Amino acid sequence: MLILDGDDGEHCVVHDFGGEGPPVLLTHGNGLNAGMWATVVPLLRSQRRCFGLDFRGHGASRVLNPPLDVERSRLVTEVLNAVTAIGEGPIDAVGHSLGGATLLRTEVENPQTFQKLWLFEPVMVPEGQPRPDGDHPLVIAARRRRSEFASLDEFIERLMSKPPYAQCEEAAVRAYAELGSKPTTAGIVLTCSGETEAEIFSSGTPTDFSTLAQVKSPVVVARGEAVAPGNELPPAMAEPIATHLGNGELLTMEGLTHFGPMEDGERVAQAVLAHLTQ
Repeated sequence: MLILDGDDGEHCVVHDFGGEGPPVLLTHGNGLNAGMWATVVPLLRSQRRCFGLDFRGHGASRVLNPPLDVERSRLVTEVLNAVTAIGEGPIDAVGHSLGGATLLRTEVENPQTFQKLWLFEPVMVPEGQPRPDGDHPLVIAARRRRSEFASLDEFIERLMSKPPYAQCEEAAVRAYAELGSKPTTAGIVLTCSGETEAEIFSSGTPTDFSTLAQVKSPVVVARGEAVAPGNELPPAMAEPIATHLGNGELLTMEGLTHFGPMEDGERVAQAVLAHLTQ
C-alpha cells in the first residue's frame, strides 16, 4: 500500500494487487474503494499488473483535516499522482462511476496520460442538467447512512440484505467492506463518512461534452442494461459520453445495474481484457 500525499495535507492510497504484464489502474465510485474490483482483478492479473486507487476519504485513506475538500481537481491530481507512482505512463485504466468520470477528466486536461480506458457508467453531467442538491434522495441517504456496526460480518450481512448490494457477489462486497472499515472498541466504523459521500454527490460541476472529443485514446463506455429506480442518470449518460469521445465505443451489458463490476466480476474482466488487448 502506497500513501500519496496531496498539497492540502490529505492523501490517497494506491494498492498493488499484483499480476503479470503492463500496469492497469482501477478507480472506484463514490463511497466505494478499490475493494469493489475484487472479483474482476483475479482474471485481469493473468495479463496485467493491477493497481487500485482509493481516493481521499475512501477505503484505506484517512481524513486528517475535516471537512474534506472533494473538488474534482483534487481527484484528478490523485489520479495523476497514482500514474506517476506506478511509473510506466501512459498506462491503461479502468473506472467505475465517479472513478470513470475522473479518469476521463484527467485525460481531457492531461492528454496522453492513458493508452486505453474502460469505464463503467462514468457519471458526467452535461451543462444544463440539474445536479443533485441537498434535498436529493442520494444526498439525504448518504447523510443518514449508518457508519458503526458491532462487527464486519454484521455490516456485510446488512449490505447483502437489500439493494444495491443484494445483487452483488459476496466476495466483492466483503472486499469493499474490509477495505472500507476500521476497528473500534465497539466493533467497526466506516472510513468513508456519509458526509464525504454526500458532498461528492452534491458538489460536482457540469461537463462541456464537446471537450470529450479531445480524448483520442480508445475508450469503452459500458453501461448496465438493468436500470435501478432512482439511479437512472448514470446509464443514460453512457451513450452521449461515448458519442462525444474522439474514439469512443458504447457497450451495454445485459442484466447488470450501476454496480455491474461488483455483480459479475468475471464478465466485466473479460470485457476489459477484450478492449485492452485488442
